[in-house]
Amino acid sequence: MRIMLDICEKFAVDFDIKFNSSKSVAMRISARFDAECVPLTLSGSELQFVSSVKYLGIYITASKYFKCSMDTSK
Repeated sequence: MRIMLDICEKFAVDFDIKFNSSKSVAMRISARFDAECVPLTLSGSELQFVSSVKYLGIYITASKYFKCSMDTSK
């Protein structure tokens, strides 16, 4: 993950793009989704780890396997 973020930062510098680190978050989906992790940084700011993320109106939840939550959908 750290290598991927480094590639994104290099791309941003090369193409004069800025990431909004305050709106960027990280979430883990795996057997160790609830384990403590080394902080990730993007553009000098630490990414916040979250338990769910809203994408296209659907909430993706951190868990052992990929899981979506439809509780808030109508």
